[in-house]
Amino acid sequence: MRATLRFLASVLLVVAVQAQAQTATAVEYYYAAWDYYFVTAFPHEIAVLDGGAFGGVWKRTGQTFPVWSDGTGGGLPTCRFFSTNFAPKSSHFYTPGAAECAGLKNSPDWQYESISFFLKLPNAAGACPAGTAVLYRLYNQGMGGAPNHRYTTSATTFQQMQAAGWLYEGNGVTGAFACVPQTVDTATAEGLYYGTINGVDSLAGIILDNGTFYVLYTGPGSNVVAGVGYGDITSANGLFSSSNARDFSIGYGVYPLFVSGTYVPQSSLSGALAEQGGSLSFTATYDQSYRQPASLSTLAGSYGGSVASSQGWQSATVAINASGSFVGSAPGCSFSGTAAPRGAVKLYNVTVHFQGGGCLFGTSTLTGIGYLDTTGRQLYAAAPNAGRTDGFLFIGSK
Repeated sequence: MRATLRFLASVLLVVAVQAQAQTATAVEYYYAAWDYYFVTAFPHEIAVLDGGAFGGVWKRTGQTFPVWSDGTGGGLPTCRFFSTNFAPKSSHFYTPGAAECAGLKNSPDWQYESISFFLKLPNAAGACPAGTAVLYRLYNQGMGGAPNHRYTTSATTFQQMQAAGWLYEGNGVTGAFACVPQTVDTATAEGLYYGTINGVDSLAGIILDNGTFYVLYTGPGSNVVAGVGYGDITSANGLFSSSNARDFSIGYGVYPLFVSGTYVPQSSLSGALAEQGGSLSFTATYDQSYRQPASLSTLAGSYGGSVASSQGWQSATVAINASGSFVGSAPGCSFSGTAAPRGAVKLYNVTVHFQGGGCLFGTSTLTGIGYLDTTGRQLYAAAPNAGRTDGFLFIGSK
């Protein structure tokens, strides 16, 4: 990389088991000829589709998410419907909303099938309860001549589907449709880490449930952040890697970034980060404070600092209230958004709406993560745009 790394990476595979509530796994499938998605948590359906039913046209996408299989702990029964008037295409629809369920039972276009699983709902601000994660619902707007919906916990997928013309159906602030269990997979590299780069420079790292990671790094011999790395990472059996990451080098541009290494779950990380300018090695140790839930009351306050993209730095201010809503400004640009605790870990889900004028991102909405240091006074927030051609970074102090 062109600068010394201060690694703020994220691999949280979250799925917290609620008190005595039973959980199941919803598995997503895709039919390429129709460009349709289908998700099911019924073991018999999963077995049939994995066994090649319907000519084997439905293939796993690799995405799954946890659901509750009963209502213990306040989960709401989620109705499942099957489309009836769009032959030869067909689709399934899920809703935990009692009114929506009742309405569709009277629709000639949908046939009620069963209660499929249980979900919780976000609050009015679009935040999910502690110990849960956001589930998004997107609608294809009838493209291809029939309705289809996609359900995902991946913020990256959420952005990609909107860019492809799909309409999200959820909270107008965060996009949240529902909330699912958040669990910790002790076999992954999930966590917050601190260590060194090339045995000398400092490193702070985080690894995320949807495979997304962020990397903050400083310039050689400097404590000034020089850029942000971002991408999708895979981790299993003690190994992790990423081949599609990007280095958002502040003031210089965006470059391919490659990450690989080994890990011991909830213990340590080591590996290499490579770019066209060379490669750096790193080692890091797991920080137990990662398991302390993020707090909106601790986050609330006014922050002064800087906001950056690949085009450079600007001064900026952000004011966050006790519900997680915020407003901010930089020269020629105003923005607003929300921050919500990311389940039971020391992170926030951040959504930023830019308000045009001199804003580099126009009137677009970006989603990413936020991190408040252990003193509760230094805030970091970062998010890419949908095409990963640029992104923003905010660093501020109370």
